[in-house]
Amino acid sequence: MTEAQELSADVQHASDAKRYFGMLGRWWWLLLAGSALAGAAAFFITGTIQPTYQASATLLINQVETPGSIVYSDVLTSERLTQTYRELITKRPILESVVNKANEPGLTVGELSSKLDTKAVKDTQLVTVSVRDQSPERAARLANNVAQTFVETETSDAITRPGTTRIVEPAGVPSSPISPNLRLNVAMAVLLGLVLAGSLALLIEYMDDTVKSSEDVRFASGMPTLVEVGRLPHDKDRIPLSSRGLPMAEAETYAILRTNVQFSSIARPARVILIASANSGDGKSTTAANYALACAEAGRTVALVDADLRRPSLHRAFGLDNSSGLTNLLLKDAPLDVSALVPTSHPNLFVIPSGPLPPNPTELLEWAGFDAVIEQLKSKVDLVVLDSAPLLAVADARILAAKADATILVADQGRTRAGALRAAYYAATRANANVLGVVLNKVRRGRGSYGSYYYERSYTAHDGRSKEHGRVPRPITALAASTIARSNGQGTGGHRGVIDVVLHRDAKRK
Repeated sequence: MTEAQELSADVQHASDAKRYFGMLGRWWWLLLAGSALAGAAAFFITGTIQPTYQASATLLINQVETPGSIVYSDVLTSERLTQTYRELITKRPILESVVNKANEPGLTVGELSSKLDTKAVKDTQLVTVSVRDQSPERAARLANNVAQTFVETETSDAITRPGTTRIVEPAGVPSSPISPNLRLNVAMAVLLGLVLAGSLALLIEYMDDTVKSSEDVRFASGMPTLVEVGRLPHDKDRIPLSSRGLPMAEAETYAILRTNVQFSSIARPARVILIASANSGDGKSTTAANYALACAEAGRTVALVDADLRRPSLHRAFGLDNSSGLTNLLLKDAPLDVSALVPTSHPNLFVIPSGPLPPNPTELLEWAGFDAVIEQLKSKVDLVVLDSAPLLAVADARILAAKADATILVADQGRTRAGALRAAYYAATRANANVLGVVLNKVRRGRGSYGSYYYERSYTAHDGRSKEHGRVPRPITALAASTIARSNGQGTGGHRGVIDVVLHRDAKRK
């Protein structure tokens, strides 16, 4: 095996281990609940069972040919007789004699037989007579009665010489029950509950093929995860934007996305970027709006185009009128007017709404006039960001993917199925799209999920007043930080925000 193959195998093993630990992190509560419920049930059920006690008497079996002396042949004969006598103790004549002599009301031969157990101690001439009963005193009495009755019967019947069978240890009253064993029952129940809960978790994981992590994304599509975006405040009427009081941690993820896209397209700079998803509701419009805003904050002039001519939403995100927009530009068939770029409250960011919805959106996007509009936009802005309809629903996004310089797929954690993401990736690649990676959206954040580096960011408005200042953790390398710092100084114009990047270790987290 070559070094490359060994490295690939090590990476695969590490990825598998990470997936297993990720599954454990998702289902720890089920494992804990299953174990706790099973242990509690065993505890209470065991408490309802009446305890059983066991008392044992020990017999010594001897076979002596010459009274007063014991030879080796006597020992061998006695060991053989031990097994015979063990069986004789449990036979009906002995049990009937015990029942007749014992002052135990209601005791029958069958009941005594079920309570009685005999055992020959290996390599010895000893036989233990044990009786189980719910009363410790009764268990001791019955064990001694059985042993004494057997000794008397053997002596009176002259089966052996007098004195060859005797009691060496009478049964005493047991102080603790042999069952139920509370500790053992609870331990076994906890283990069984853990196994059942683990099996249920594995079954759910097997049945649930939605993407939940970067490893799932790579396993499903072979693509890297550009960024993981946490859950944003839900508003069905307006798309949440990073400039509207989102948590700093989530607002910064779009700056990470901007940087990662720059790294992914260094060899082939992307001027037109399509944001697409497999299905509706995955968050592609939110991602497109916030990614465009992050690029505008870095000083680039950005045109955010709502090319979803079926269910447009960007006009609501920015509070714009959708009476005119992209469809009007396509039908006008004239040079692009600057007034078509609707300015927003964010410097460097312009929006082109979808406009009136056409009856044939696929044909309209496939038309050469759309290519002309894109080319004219590229001559007026630094970056064009396209929002589209879902890839698997209609052909619109595939057409746009073929026209764009790069495509970014958006997946909803716990909602987008691995098969759907894979199909969306294949659909885009069949259209000769340059797919950069996947944005994993609506991620449930765990404590400490950003690592030990922090990103300090402040916005300075054009009037010189500080608008926002905060410190949030974010997964960023020194190279990425320096790249962002350089990109922040590339823009022109005094109206854009100034982003100060300071990368440092948090001394409190060691």
